[in-house]
Amino acid sequence: MKANPPENATRRIAVILGPGGSSRSLLDIVLPLLGRDRTIEMQGVFLEEAELKHAAELPFVKELCRVTFSVREFDSEQFDRVLALRMRTAQRALALLAKRAGVAHSFRNVRGSAASLLLETANQSDIMVFEPARNMAAAMSSRPYRPHSIPRIVVVLSDSETGSGVLFAALKLAEGDMRRVSVVLTPSVANDPAAVENLFKRLFPARPSHTRALPDNSLETLVRALRAEEASMLVLAATPDLMQTDALHLLRQQLRCPICLVRYWDESS
Repeated sequence: MKANPPENATRRIAVILGPGGSSRSLLDIVLPLLGRDRTIEMQGVFLEEAELKHAAELPFVKELCRVTFSVREFDSEQFDRVLALRMRTAQRALALLAKRAGVAHSFRNVRGSAASLLLETANQSDIMVFEPARNMAAAMSSRPYRPHSIPRIVVVLSDSETGSGVLFAALKLAEGDMRRVSVVLTPSVANDPAAVENLFKRLFPARPSHTRALPDNSLETLVRALRAEEASMLVLAATPDLMQTDALHLLRQQLRCPICLVRYWDESS
């Protein structure tokens, strides 16, 4: 995580949007994080994956209708039309959310490898929120993914230095309702229960709904534990181990819900 920014500096929250059609649902989950803080700038980044574009150009790609279960060809031209529509929808949803929150916003679309673009965006943001990958048929379906109606927030506490940022972000995402917050502890943190309790008492109005400790520090163990949590949003610190293209790719491929990656956030945010 980066050093504390200057007082009153602009804080950037980047939200990675894509062709899955769930932009509005994702933005609704992010809304409590914004508050009405005039120092926040929300950046919408619409991701046009090179892999999806390449897949749409293959002759054997088909789309399965989730209502009738009929199958039809899905060619590059159709892909481009749907992609353009989804991008405009995402841009409108972002503008409406920014207006509701009273914060500045920007929007851009980028093309390329998803993991590389995630890393680049994360390095330019205080917080980055992104969704897990989906195959093209699911992403371009007319019935996109919808999260739980009452978001459940799972936060990973990996060390005391980054702990306050991720815990405070989780608290805001849960709108202060600790019944919706669960905490996963890495081994080094779990071995210092007094420090964990001090963080909870300082940042939380009540104890989280439950905590669990991981048996080891491997990324694979973390992913398995997070998949079992069935969260609506995962909150992770942007540690050096996670700020790698391979790690971001694994999170995006293996997890089932949006991820909130925190580089810097504090109680004054």
